Amino acid sequence: MLISALINALIQLAVALLIAWLPWLIFARKRSGFRQWIGLIAPTATSMVWALALCAVWQVVTIAVYFLPAFTELAAGEGTVAGTVRENGFSIETLVLIAILALIKTGLAEEIVFRGLIGKRLINAFGFWIGNTAQALVFGAIHLAIFLIPGGSEFTWTLGALVLLVPGMAGWVMGFANERLGNGSIAPGWLIHGFGNAISYPVLAFMVA
Repeated sequence: MLISALINALIQLAVALLIAWLPWLIFARKRSGFRQWIGLIAPTATSMVWALALCAVWQVVTIAVYFLPAFTELAAGEGTVAGTVRENGFSIETLVLIAILALIKTGLAEEIVFRGLIGKRLINAFGFWIGNTAQALVFGAIHLAIFLIPGGSEFTWTLGALVLLVPGMAGWVMGFANERLGNGSIAPGWLIHGFGNAISYPVLAFMVA
């Protein structure tokens, strides 16, 4: 199980890097190195401390949403990451599985695409406030695909708004941490994203599901 999860996570990471690399190769390789272009650079130490603080605050702010029955059913249902974690039961193996899924498969891969590729291009084109808000909306909108899972929850406007806004606001905070605190590195956002998911998955799987 763990080997399979790790392989799948590394494949998703490779796909994310390829998605980011191709536009760089075509449009930007003469102007910037690839790592700088998507923010795979060292962050400031202060930005990582701020990222931990922002992650803690975000979890406190959003924890109530996890206990809404409709949201719980959607976010921890069959076919979701939290649902997979619940099916495996609580164990050391499950904790390792959570780390793989949170830090690599979702955390790092999604930061490369959304804050590295998409976010930086939008911010460069429209400025920080508009660009960061736009990437956050795109990030939130992608999560609406959860309604396409066979046998999953039926779409309602209230539930759809939660699914759009909760990750969307998180995406905005991660973009802020990267661009305003992290000197353009996506590491602060990765820390917030990875740690946030590492907390959310077991909470949804074992505490409220």
